[in-house]
Amino acid sequence: MIVLRFVNVFAGGVAAGGLFVVLVAYAHALRSLPAAAVGPLHGFFHPRVHVWMMGTTIVGAIAAVAVAALDDPGANAATVLPLVGILGGATQAILSRFWVVPASDEIVAWGESPPADAAAALRSWTLLHTGRVVGAVFAFVCYLLAALLA
Repeated sequence: MIVLRFVNVFAGGVAAGGLFVVLVAYAHALRSLPAAAVGPLHGFFHPRVHVWMMGTTIVGAIAAVAVAALDDPGANAATVLPLVGILGGATQAILSRFWVVPASDEIVAWGESPPADAAAALRSWTLLHTGRVVGAVFAFVCYLLAALLA
């Protein structure tokens, strides 16, 4: 059980931490670059980060289900919190799939010829990404609290 809890917390922490770094450092860097440099940089960075964040979120959610299924029977915080944390991961996944990734694909498609409203598109992407960060941090906090209370 301790291995499952470790995997749950570790995966949730990597997803939350990675997305937080993207919000704090990468999004700021994108806004400070000339608009013509944003598309090529995002084209290099986005696919790699997306795959890792998606993978760690899925691993965290699978581990959360396994912890809840294999833990002592009964509704206690150490069993229920991992399942509650999945709601944060689901929020992250839904925002990613339906809004952030399509917006990222549009930014990548700019190439070196961004549209006139590039700054507005980056603000929108950053706002949507912030929602992903909130979901991932919520999941991580639930996973961590569950492990601490076990």
